Amino acid sequence: MRKSIVLVLMIALTGSLWANGQQGSGATGSNQVRHITMGTAGVGGTNYPTGVAMASLWNANIPGVKAVAIATNGSPHNIDLLRTQDADVAVCRSLEAFRAANGMDPYPEKMTWMRSLTGGLFADVFQVVATKSSGITSIADFKGKRIVVGPVGSGGEVDARETLAAYGLTYDDIKPSFVEFSQGIEMLADGLVDGGIIGVALGAAAMQELLLDDKCIILPISDDALSNLKKVNEFYIRRTIPANIYPNQDYTVETVGTPPDIIIVREDMDEELVYQMTKTLYTNIPTIHAVSALLTQFNKDLVLPQDQMLVEYHAGAKRYFVEQGWLK
Repeated sequence: MRKSIVLVLMIALTGSLWANGQQGSGATGSNQVRHITMGTAGVGGTNYPTGVAMASLWNANIPGVKAVAIATNGSPHNIDLLRTQDADVAVCRSLEAFRAANGMDPYPEKMTWMRSLTGGLFADVFQVVATKSSGITSIADFKGKRIVVGPVGSGGEVDARETLAAYGLTYDDIKPSFVEFSQGIEMLADGLVDGGIIGVALGAAAMQELLLDDKCIILPISDDALSNLKKVNEFYIRRTIPANIYPNQDYTVETVGTPPDIIIVREDMDEELVYQMTKTLYTNIPTIHAVSALLTQFNKDLVLPQDQMLVEYHAGAKRYFVEQGWLK
């Protein structure tokens, strides 16, 4: 019921903001309307409200645009939606976009049409949790336990498989729950599972709520496991979750992270439209920051040189960044 209420409220907010934006944008004066669908992730994380905020900004500032954010199963699903042209723009993990663009497993062919509309949004951090009652103190203890791994094919589920493999485990060694992460967090809170590799953003409200009753702990990822992960993909890096990010978390956690998330589009998306979409986001940064503390990472400092980006910039985005002097 709670998730349904959240979804209804988000849809209502999108419609309200779109209507307000249309009044101030002059879009109603045009006979041509460009419909834009934006893929995000599950409604319980950060990507969905991020998409709602971005869609609202585009509606309010770009004449003739009618954008809407939709809930999805995450980065791999978003990539497929762009591939089939059932979405036009999406939030995506850089690492997942890199895999797809280069035809790395599980992608059978190179998706050379993929481009980035932004620099980095925020950096992803692996968050592995266990109930205190389970007795789990290490990911190695997941063997034989009930573990949340995320929806099949989601970016978080890819993380889960690779994290388990770094400890010599597969899904055959655990009892996996392939559920959306907000549902998985509820299952952890209710004691229906023993642990989870949770693919939500650092500081997410659902994680705050989970740790509030002090029944769960966040587990570290060892140096040996990180070495094994880097054998799979060199872009995995050591990250630390500072103490007191969550209630009852008075300890730091050595974990693993990936390069910042980005916004992806197809190469053939109109250059002027992408230019306007990019400009709108970067000239309304406070609105993006208001979505979540995590989004305060979003600024021009994450507009990296092309050789440091895992995905090539779209020509429209690059034009804006060059105009601003952020790229050469």
